[in-house]
Amino acid sequence: MKQVIYNLLLTVLLPFLLFGCSRNDTNTKASADAEGSGAATEAKAPYYPGLIQEYESLLVQDPKNLAAIIALGNAYYDSGQWEQAVGVYERALALDPRNADVRSDRGTAYRNMGLPDKAIAEYRATLKYEPGHQGARYHLGVVYAYDKKDYAEAIHVWEDLLRIAPNHPQSESMRSCIVTFRKVVKKDDEK
Repeated sequence: MKQVIYNLLLTVLLPFLLFGCSRNDTNTKASADAEGSGAATEAKAPYYPGLIQEYESLLVQDPKNLAAIIALGNAYYDSGQWEQAVGVYERALALDPRNADVRSDRGTAYRNMGLPDKAIAEYRATLKYEPGHQGARYHLGVVYAYDKKDYAEAIHVWEDLLRIAPNHPQSESMRSCIVTFRKVVKKDDEK
């Protein structure tokens, strides 16, 4: 009986705790780069040793438990294990291909793995399913700006985001970058 209650808590309550905060805007290399530091930040979500093993063992019992799959992917993501996170998110997307949060997190994991084209594709897929997804739009601009050096596209993406979310947590940073990138684009156009 204790095991049943324990599994219920893992599958029902813990994902709510894990999903309560969006990792996309706070604790990734993308956010650090967009802030201009260029250094990756440590994951701010708490990482509990053994959590990954708990989810893996739960999935042995119920391999299609979507909440547990996503939570496992998030645990890998939060601990900086990008390749493992991508693999687990793939399992989640096989069950729920329209899950915008999983797609966006997978995009950020790709970016942190040094795969900007895959990140862009994932953010675009996220926006296809959820056009107002702020995290995907923000990080799409980050990839264009800092990985692809496509400042015109970064400006376009961030201006769209600022239209739908003028008070986005990164709005000041985006506005500052837009001003700077416009100067760069203008100089490139003058050449």
